[in-house]
Amino acid sequence: MLRELLMGIAGGTLSGIAPGIHVNTLGAFLSGIGVRSNLLLFAMGLTHTFLDVIPSAFLGVPDEGTALGVLPAHRLVLRGRAMEVVRIALWASFLAVLLFIPLVPFYMVIAPLYRPELGRLAVLFLALLLVLSERGLQRLYALAIFLLSGILGILTFRLGLSQPFYHLFTGLFGLPVVLLALRSGAARIGGGEDGRILLGRRRFVGLSLLGTLLGMVASLVPAFTASQAALIGSFLSKDERSFLTVVFSVNTANFMFSFANFLSTGRRRNGIVALMAPVPGSDISFYLLAAVFVSMAVLLYAEPLAALILRLLGRVPYRALNFAVAGVLVALSYLFDGVTGLVVLLGGTMIGLLAAVLGVKRTNCMGVLMLPIIIG
Repeated sequence: MLRELLMGIAGGTLSGIAPGIHVNTLGAFLSGIGVRSNLLLFAMGLTHTFLDVIPSAFLGVPDEGTALGVLPAHRLVLRGRAMEVVRIALWASFLAVLLFIPLVPFYMVIAPLYRPELGRLAVLFLALLLVLSERGLQRLYALAIFLLSGILGILTFRLGLSQPFYHLFTGLFGLPVVLLALRSGAARIGGGEDGRILLGRRRFVGLSLLGTLLGMVASLVPAFTASQAALIGSFLSKDERSFLTVVFSVNTANFMFSFANFLSTGRRRNGIVALMAPVPGSDISFYLLAAVFVSMAVLLYAEPLAALILRLLGRVPYRALNFAVAGVLVALSYLFDGVTGLVVLLGGTMIGLLAAVLGVKRTNCMGVLMLPIIIG
């Protein structure tokens, strides 16, 4: 058991800090070579949610769970607050695990009662809220970005790509950040700051609770993803630190509740969970203990690991670093799905840059997931 937990933590650490390598991809690879331990996959998925802040904040490389947090996190990093971003992610994720525990009994009762008709209505309401939150002419621009990204999503999901989400989210949220960062005056990333979280404790806990509840909803409604749950958080938490607290809580809570949903109903709401063998609901107590162990273990080494990575990146000139990151992202896109993947990546990048040029929130690019759901 301990061996499986430690192997899972190691795998989640690798996928968490490596740009472009999602935990689902690593999990599928391990399953393909015969490594199918539920406990190992659980530990790996949970560890990933703690550490995926590093590539998204330091390098601007998102996955589905952290896409909306890329810009706020990157801005704080460029202000010399990189370690604060890491601490927000770690402690928001840890609180999500702790807050998950008392909510589990309630969730295990309501999960089987869910009906699919609710999902499409929830996403339609969220889409309207997203566009109407802009003002004046910006609403038309927001609608255009929403529709363009949605059409890109519809077309991409019909192509049968091996990693569609990589090309879409890297294009819409990752590469535009990297390309725009090349225009900034920063010489290097890094900081030397104390890493103290500049949010009051009560507010931080309250925002983590909000993120945990939104993550619970996201795990229950298949049409309502972690990023869409974070969208609601963006309307309720305006400053960067508050928003990031919600985003990272949502990310971890969504994983935990998706696993609980699997135990309660057999539904597979998460890529890692989809690789697991059926588990009886009575095993939830065992996995709660495993979650606490994994969370505390990650907290022991995550900050020193992030500080080491930050020091290494800080030795690289900022423009050279961004050029290297862009090259790696493009190369991975070609490696995953060849020229077709590159076309999707380019399309997403153009839409992401257009959103920046028009001055509308990049969150409108979430039409990539929402429009396909709305139209069925």
